[in-house]
Amino acid sequence: MALRNKLQALHALGADIMVIQECSRPDINKIARSEGWSSWFVGDNPNKGLAVLAKAPWIIRKARVLKPKWTGKLTIDGPALIELFPVWAHRSESPAAEYIEQVHLLLDIIERALVSPFTIVAGDFNSHSRWDRSYRIKNHTAAVERFHKLGLKSAYHEFSGDLQGAEEKCPTHWHLKNKNKPYHVDYIFLGRDLLPKRRAVVVGGCDDWLSLSDHAPLLVEIDL
Repeated sequence: MALRNKLQALHALGADIMVIQECSRPDINKIARSEGWSSWFVGDNPNKGLAVLAKAPWIIRKARVLKPKWTGKLTIDGPALIELFPVWAHRSESPAAEYIEQVHLLLDIIERALVSPFTIVAGDFNSHSRWDRSYRIKNHTAAVERFHKLGLKSAYHEFSGDLQGAEEKCPTHWHLKNKNKPYHVDYIFLGRDLLPKRRAVVVGGCDDWLSLSDHAPLLVEIDL
């Protein structure tokens, strides 16, 4: 929320493509107009939606909203042609699925298509393997296995060597902005041709970001 108050910190990241949750359409439009970013926004509430920003030479060529509601499929052109699936998984009444169950619905869509080796699935999954029991067969571990079968792997885990569920040193979220309640719930899954091109994976630190958000940025640097 209040993205306009966080732009300095956001620009300091030096990112070329950003997936941003809980942002407003006016803030995204302002960045696109004043700074020349290519942009996409989805959400019935103009003050709280999911957005993607791409900086030149990257440009969003095609974009469509998917079901579940808080996902999409974007074709981003630039030094390479990327298929990006941005994610903001949370509670939903239509369809009746929440958090990781929504990621499984997205996986249903991806599995029906020809997966590009330059595919990226990125965003706030609001999910962790510690909550597997709450979701039965459509849990976090099962979703990761489905991603792997599609040739998509978590950039953070491949780079750090941490196993799923063993990310205690690098949380991406502090529940209710409480530093004593850390969780790793944000992920970037990369296609098979992107994985060997990754140069760095960085998670923002608590001291730098907790005053701005309950989430830290998850950054992946890819050599394209």
